[in-house]
Amino acid sequence: MTLLCVSLAPSLDRYAWLPALRVGGINRPREVLSRAGGKGLNVARAATGLGVPARAVALVGGPTGDALRAHAAGLDVSWVDSGVETRQCQCLLDEGSGVLTQVYEPVRPVPAERWPAIRAAVAREIDGLGAGAVVALSGRVPPGLPATALAELVDHAAARGLPVLVDADGPALVAALAARPDLVKVNEHEAADATGTTAGDWAAAAALQALGARAVVVTAGSDGARYLGPDGQRVAVTHPPLPGALPVGSGDAFLAGLAAARLAGSGVLAGLRLAAAAARANARHLTAGDITRADVDAELADVHAG
Repeated sequence: MTLLCVSLAPSLDRYAWLPALRVGGINRPREVLSRAGGKGLNVARAATGLGVPARAVALVGGPTGDALRAHAAGLDVSWVDSGVETRQCQCLLDEGSGVLTQVYEPVRPVPAERWPAIRAAVAREIDGLGAGAVVALSGRVPPGLPATALAELVDHAAARGLPVLVDADGPALVAALAARPDLVKVNEHEAADATGTTAGDWAAAAALQALGARAVVVTAGSDGARYLGPDGQRVAVTHPPLPGALPVGSGDAFLAGLAAARLAGSGVLAGLRLAAAAARANARHLTAGDITRADVDAELADVHAG
């Protein structure tokens, strides 16, 4: 049983730890680290840390894409050429104040004519999965590719009897909902943007379900998460705030936890608790997706679902 993570907009992530961030001045980091990142690769890294057999397929290009590949140690990735330069993202931690500054380059447009080859490459990865596998579609769809890109991949996986988890935003998310993915995991802002709902997490979850998602999770950082199941089941996930939390990639760790629970055949409550514990474990340090099962198990006592 394998988790396949699809990342159409990965990034070369650079982390810098600074004694103090001086805006408008010269900054000399104490340490700098480069990693293969973006939502899909973060999910794959977190899932691997949880002991889940995980593969990824990622769209990369240019010298930055080459650098990203070189910093993907420990990940099993099938690389697909985008034909354009891969973006970079910067995370700057002021260690004195604990304040995190993030600078994310925009996702560069990919020529529309590349979509058939990209779709075929992802489809081959899906076709190679065995029974009991799970597919996770994470992150943005680059401009130039069709808004229906994720929906087409949901359809392809569903035709092979594979459950699909979606974590995306914008028009690509709305289009994917119409393909009826098994679960959609978004944060409260993404849910509001997709549905136009501002009445709260439950209303947003119901609106996403009305648009086609079978089950919905809306995350809200330290305020926990809300789950709405295909049978109308409602579950609130709560946990105490984490002082000094560094949430880069915590949503991705949450999705990895959901996937791990599904692959293990765990129930809804156990899966949500594992997911929230994974997000908390991720938020205890700066780099995205660097968690272990022991880290996650240590958080479970503080996570409640019901």
